[in-house]
Amino acid sequence: MNYRQFVVLFFLLTSAWAYAAKPADPARFEKDILAFAAADAAQAPPKDAVVFVGASNIRRWQSLPERFKNLPVLNRGFGGSQLSDVVHYAERCVIKYQPKQIYLNAGGNDLHAGRTPEEVLASFEAFVTKVKTALPKTAIAFISIPPSVSRWSEVEQVKQANALIAASCAKQRLDFIEVFSLLLGADGTPRPELYVEDKLHFSEAGYDVVTSAIRWQKEMLAFGKQDAQKAPPERPIVFTGSSSIRMWKTLATDFPDLPVMNRGFGGSEVFDSFNYAHLLVIKYQPRQVVMYAGGNDINAGKTPQRVFADFKAFVAKVHAALPECRISYISSAPNPKRWSQTEKVTETNRLVEEFTKTDPRLQFINVHPHMLGADGKPKPDIFLADQLHMNAKGYAIWKEVVGSCLK
Repeated sequence: MNYRQFVVLFFLLTSAWAYAAKPADPARFEKDILAFAAADAAQAPPKDAVVFVGASNIRRWQSLPERFKNLPVLNRGFGGSQLSDVVHYAERCVIKYQPKQIYLNAGGNDLHAGRTPEEVLASFEAFVTKVKTALPKTAIAFISIPPSVSRWSEVEQVKQANALIAASCAKQRLDFIEVFSLLLGADGTPRPELYVEDKLHFSEAGYDVVTSAIRWQKEMLAFGKQDAQKAPPERPIVFTGSSSIRMWKTLATDFPDLPVMNRGFGGSEVFDSFNYAHLLVIKYQPRQVVMYAGGNDINAGKTPQRVFADFKAFVAKVHAALPECRISYISSAPNPKRWSQTEKVTETNRLVEEFTKTDPRLQFINVHPHMLGADGKPKPDIFLADQLHMNAKGYAIWKEVVGSCLK
């Protein structure tokens, strides 16, 4: 290589580095930010908002309000943005709302544009500094940069950026919502059904995964801490599902001769048990799994068919890892508060029961008729004051019915 060639090569390399390291001009999103201001003028944003901000997977999240009905959510995503853009516009699309909680998802576009994981980390920390300076009490959570089919060649940079940001969150006591691994299939590549046709952005199935992670990651981490403090029994019987499992405080004493474990998490749906089956069930190598879930699904507006589909997915995921594991499903139970939903509950139970008859490893535990009085309605004396959860009399019924199905 002669001197002239060396100078040309040096110029090209340094120019490429300078271009990659320099953030894109944030002015390209001025129209989007003005549109947010116009929306605020047309309808006042909620107080103490939960602001979701970031790139296109946030902007395209049309079902966000429906998924978090009990929260004053505000979507301030602007598609194609980089973390540096979110930093630049933080005052106008985040801080002005004085939110109690911020969920941030960005960084993938930065990496795609040639920025390094270290530069992405620097932008994230700049955002945190900017927000905390103005709003020291506001909680910040970073939703990990997801994998995608269309950008799979960039996966190592994504992993590195996520690791750097996760470490920064731990140091600053911020939440890092890990969705990367949840979006991968058994082969270690992105599950195609979780993305739309462009193979980059989430489908509603992808948003199911992210929603579940936002809601339940803390509970999964808490279970991990419990395991660290007290070793789980070998080949246990794992009870998992929603609040009627979580609130079964006498589970261990009801079955003293059996290695039962309680991994219920209140408010959860069948999909959540599927999404976290590797942490709730598979890691313990159980001899049997007992699930109670589905009522919250119906109450949230899901159809019996959707609940059934999620249960089948749960079974498939567990049996793929533990082919000999027995899975028992406790029927959705009647209760006074949700008695108007009884037809959908009955249909859900019917679908699941028919399915369990197709595989000797599956079992349907029907508690429904045992919880009804002579008038065909829920026994009034087996529920707490909320008319939803059971009292000791209710769990005494479950002890007898469920106990006969445990091996």
